[in-house]
Amino acid sequence: MSLGGAVSGERIMRVFVLGVLPLWGLAAYVRSLLGHAPEPALHGRGLAVVVLNVVMFALGGAGMLVGREKGSPWRGHGIALLLASVATVVPLYAVARDTVTFIAMIPLWVLLRRIPLLWGVGVGALTTLAVAVVSATHGEADLGLVAAFAGMTLGGLASRQASIAQEATRRAEAANAALAERSHIAREIHDILAHSLSAQIVHLEGARLLLSRDGDRVQALERVERAGNLARSGLEETRRALATLRGEIPEPKEVIAGLAEEFYAGTGRPCDVRVTGTPRELSPQAGLAVVRTAQEALTNVRKHAPGARAHVSLRYLSGSVELEVTDTGATEPALGPGLDLGADGGGYGLAGMRERAELIDGTLETGPDGKGFRVSLRVPA
Repeated sequence: MSLGGAVSGERIMRVFVLGVLPLWGLAAYVRSLLGHAPEPALHGRGLAVVVLNVVMFALGGAGMLVGREKGSPWRGHGIALLLASVATVVPLYAVARDTVTFIAMIPLWVLLRRIPLLWGVGVGALTTLAVAVVSATHGEADLGLVAAFAGMTLGGLASRQASIAQEATRRAEAANAALAERSHIAREIHDILAHSLSAQIVHLEGARLLLSRDGDRVQALERVERAGNLARSGLEETRRALATLRGEIPEPKEVIAGLAEEFYAGTGRPCDVRVTGTPRELSPQAGLAVVRTAQEALTNVRKHAPGARAHVSLRYLSGSVELEVTDTGATEPALGPGLDLGADGGGYGLAGMRERAELIDGTLETGPDGKGFRVSLRVPA
């Protein structure tokens, strides 16, 4: 049986046990008290019936109210009251066998849900055994009542275990959600650092090479200034990422336009942006995938295709959004030895973009495009 089915079955059982059964049992109980000997009275066995009934109901009611919440300092007192109420059933059955009905099983059910499993098995078994012994010593054994107590014991224990399993599932789901959130944050921080820091390294390495070769100091200063601007933009990206994690992501076309300006400022080469279709609000996950893919793709162009021009196409289609980033291929030599950024900056890179797309049922295609490279993302929206 699935967990959902088990939970629904438990709810039905609880409604029956705590709703229908008490009303039916109370009516049958009162009827049996008034219709069988000994009848309630102020003397003899009738008085014992009255006292034991009052004690059973008082202890059971108090036990169900006291210490209901887990961790309550009164929980032990509530368990003791319920246990005493269940214990009262045996002498009451001995005094007035014909009057004991299913009403006495309610405190037993509640008790079994509160105490540990082994204790519950012991209490249920002892109660059932006591009822069987009293029944056998006072005439013919009431197998129906014994079976009812045994069934109530099994039902209470099963309900308790189902509740424990449900709570464990909730804790596991919460832990998985927290782990997914940490992975999400790690991916966002990586993407920001890979974008800003790798570009800073490019400019700083260029400045170092210019200075080491007695090159143009003005160009070297420009590269250092660009690296500083990238550091500031990286800080702004961090703030933007934290806002994104709260679902406050801006329109992808606005972010992509800003990335195109950064590309031009950092490389001196144009980055054309084309938006087709009717722009609409995307889910935070879809919008974030589009933005981060465009950012990573343009970063890769700057790192691996010096001198290349870039083109970004954002298409709003029916039921999906497509992003395509292409470049014209490198036209300038690399900065020189000593700069080794790797294929993905030592982090997620293309694998991270593909993983991000797959998490929201999207697709990512990458590969050569003439002399350049092409990154194509499609996400449902």
